[in-house]
Amino acid sequence: MPTKNRGNIIMRPQAPLLVDTFGRRIEYLRLSVTDRCDLRCTYCIPKGFRGFQEPASWLRFEEIERLISIMAPRGLKRVRLTGGEPLVRRDLPDLAARLAAIPGIDDLSLSTNATRLHALAAPLKAAGVRRVNVSLDSLRADRVAAEGCRFHADKDQYGRDAWSE
Repeated sequence: MPTKNRGNIIMRPQAPLLVDTFGRRIEYLRLSVTDRCDLRCTYCIPKGFRGFQEPASWLRFEEIERLISIMAPRGLKRVRLTGGEPLVRRDLPDLAARLAAIPGIDDLSLSTNATRLHALAAPLKAAGVRRVNVSLDSLRADRVAAEGCRFHADKDQYGRDAWSE
């Protein structure tokens, strides 16, 4: 990037801000870290589904970190980790720590079904995740079953309790 020397101070032009086609600043990114989920709901796995994407097609943590590092100086402030179910991505707390350490990222959050949150709440908090959105179709097993999903109310509750501690 070109610089201008003003006495003893070297001035660098600020990176251009991220804006959408309506001129609004982009400060928030939902980042899907996997296409996999552990509930197998019919709306996520359509009829005729042949298998999940191969992990080789996923961005590596280094690539995700670089992408967010490029976007942060351009105005990105908030990142929400999503999926599929982001908690099925191996070493997710490592990715969270990398993203939370990027200058300019003020808010790192997570959307989850909470079935694995009981095991990952403490490492994710320690890594810098500040908020969690628990997405549940219903607390009633019959309604969840009607969507073709596996019902894990006890795991969801353990996960929510673990995050609250």
